[in-house]
Amino acid sequence: MKKLAVFVLFLALLGVAVYGYVTAPQTVNQVELEIEKETGNWKPKISQFVFTLVKPGERLELEELEYLKEKLESLPWVDRCSVSLLNGVLRIKVWEVTPAFAIFFAGSTYIMSNKGFVLDKVAGFKNFSPIYYYKGKTSPFTVDGEFVKIKNIIRTEIELAKKRLGAFSGFQEKPEIVLTDTGVNLIFKKQKVIVYLDNSENAWSNFVKFDRLANRLPAGVYDFRFFDMLVRGRNEKCLNRKS
Repeated sequence: MKKLAVFVLFLALLGVAVYGYVTAPQTVNQVELEIEKETGNWKPKISQFVFTLVKPGERLELEELEYLKEKLESLPWVDRCSVSLLNGVLRIKVWEVTPAFAIFFAGSTYIMSNKGFVLDKVAGFKNFSPIYYYKGKTSPFTVDGEFVKIKNIIRTEIELAKKRLGAFSGFQEKPEIVLTDTGVNLIFKKQKVIVYLDNSENAWSNFVKFDRLANRLPAGVYDFRFFDMLVRGRNEKCLNRKS
C-alpha cells in the first residue's frame, strides 16, 4: 500500500513537472509552417501574416500560443490550424478553406470563401463554378478589418438568386447570373434569352409563370421589373400580361 502511494505521488509530481515544462515560456528558434490541406496558393499570404505576429528569438507563453491560433483562424484562407512550441520549434499546421464561389468584376475574377472574403484576385476571366458577374456602378466589395469582403447586400442577392433558381426545375440550361444595383439579370446563352429581374418575389414569380405559359421563352430580351408589365425585345415593346 505504501509503495502504491509513493508511485501515485511520483506520477503526480511527474505530471506537474511535464505541465510546467510545456506551459513555461519558450524561446522560438525556428518556425515551421505546414499546409495539411491545400486548396490554393495561400501559403505565402499565411506565412507573411505569421511573421508579423512572431519572429525567431521571441519568448512565447501558452496564452500567446492560443492567441496566435485564434488570429490564424481568423484569416480568410484558414479553415482551422494547430499551433505547438516544443524545443524551440514553433510548428503551425494549417487546413485551408475551400473556395465557395467567384465574382467577375471590372475585368478580374475574385475567388471567394463561404464567409464572403476575397481569397484571391485573378486578372481576366477564370473558369469557376459557380461564378457571378457584377455590373453595378460601385464596387461589390468592402473592407472588413484587414481584409476585403463582399458587401452584405450583394451576398443577399446571390443567396436569393440561388434559392429561387434552385426551386425552378423547368429550365433547360443554367443561366449566367449578372448582379446589378437594381436586381439580377439572367442570360440563357443557348436559348438566346436575357431576363431582367429585380429582387422582389413578384418579378421572379411572373418570370417563371410566363416561361411555363410560353413553354420556353423565344429568343429575346425580357424585363420583369415592372409591376404587371412585361417589356420585351430591343424596342422595349410593352405587353400587358393580363391581355
